Amino acid sequence: MNIQSIILLAIIVVVAGLVLYHYLHSDNKCSCCDGCDKDCCAKLLILLLLLPMNVLAQDKPLAGKQVLAYSNDSTRDVYRIPAIAKNKKGELVAIYDYRVCGTDIGFGEVDQVMRISKNNGKKWSNEVKIADGMGGNENIFGVGFGDPALCLDRESGRGVLITVSGKCIYSYAKADHRPFIARQITTDGGHTWSAPEDITTQFWGKEGAMFQTSKNDDGMGVFAWAGFFGSGKILQSRVTKVGQYYRLYAALLLRGTGLKGAYVVYSDDMGMNWQLLGGNPAFRAAPDSDEPKVEELPSGQIVLSGRKWYGRTFNIWTFAEGSVTEGSWDKPVNSHDVTGGIKVGANSCNGEILIVKGKLTETGHPCYVALQSLPKADTRADVTIYYKVLEADRMYTSFEFAEGWKQGLQVTSKRSAYSTMCLQKNGRIAFFYEEEPYIYNMVYVPLTLKQITNGEVNLKK
Repeated sequence: MNIQSIILLAIIVVVAGLVLYHYLHSDNKCSCCDGCDKDCCAKLLILLLLLPMNVLAQDKPLAGKQVLAYSNDSTRDVYRIPAIAKNKKGELVAIYDYRVCGTDIGFGEVDQVMRISKNNGKKWSNEVKIADGMGGNENIFGVGFGDPALCLDRESGRGVLITVSGKCIYSYAKADHRPFIARQITTDGGHTWSAPEDITTQFWGKEGAMFQTSKNDDGMGVFAWAGFFGSGKILQSRVTKVGQYYRLYAALLLRGTGLKGAYVVYSDDMGMNWQLLGGNPAFRAAPDSDEPKVEELPSGQIVLSGRKWYGRTFNIWTFAEGSVTEGSWDKPVNSHDVTGGIKVGANSCNGEILIVKGKLTETGHPCYVALQSLPKADTRADVTIYYKVLEADRMYTSFEFAEGWKQGLQVTSKRSAYSTMCLQKNGRIAFFYEEEPYIYNMVYVPLTLKQITNGEVNLKK
């Protein structure tokens, strides 16, 4: 129960107590007001006594909700940044920051820890450390590992985890002081992971890297000062398979000379090598976006969903006919500027986008539904899942995708922030998010598509 509910409940109990006192100490008339008979007070008393039950019902926890990691101090960000994925066997792997330094990656030691569930989230293994930051004052690879971005291959035991490393704050980075990108690989569905490997120079750190066209920052071309993969889900394509694996897509946030906002990269070898979608680092797909996520429409188009104030920034990539590499970006659209777009408070917070198959409850017709999670309050609170029913064969513009969303399930009425989700083996949505008390506990809850969409869409079996 949150503090607002506790205060309201206390007020209701006090008022009900006063009414009950006057009721019991009167005959036909009540002493609390002139001309009021006992029947009126009896009705008011019943109403007041029912209100606490309504308050308690509103705060009733969702079935299956579990706290996977407790932050134990209101002054320390001990745990943060959720990532969750399902492996080939249907096991759930949850990974998140353990913030030894007490705050964001870049300030000091941050470790990556993990828990696994083999039975659709009913029980979880003990917490295991999979990346151990060494701390220290020098900006070198290995000081910490934070902001996990995760994918587990649906057809094999392989998977990839990307994190930020070093002692360099994103917003304070500059041409000669930059963060690092770390990669870890699993071959057993996420049970064990390789040691973190420095792959920064695929993206920046040398001339000819993806986001660095010259050896030194001469103010021309592009030269990354800082960047990181959007935490949570790395997308695995449903339609594009090149060689042994279905393609991976991930979104990065970048800043530097000629760079601003969100960019999308892809990998056809489970995260070993990455390419820039569109190929031109000077092109800005979403320059006003913050931490980005990515999804794939039923048509095969790629959706970029970026964090921003008051909602989301959406942009859509459409492949050229017959190509899996060539295509073009549409124009970015702010969700709060369109009819029926997602409009939330000024909380600028990370969330997750997920598209799943379903069927309309009223007609039974098959459909796809897009889910977008983020806080809806003016502050980081009230994490909610918004949804939009999609047409399977439709090619969407950014504007068309941004409009026509509905508010679905409000997962919590508490202070809450980052969230991510994936589809479980049993058809429920594994929702993994940050919630009070303190900043934050790591909370898992299994949700049905029917819960999320207020009954409009069911899971398609």
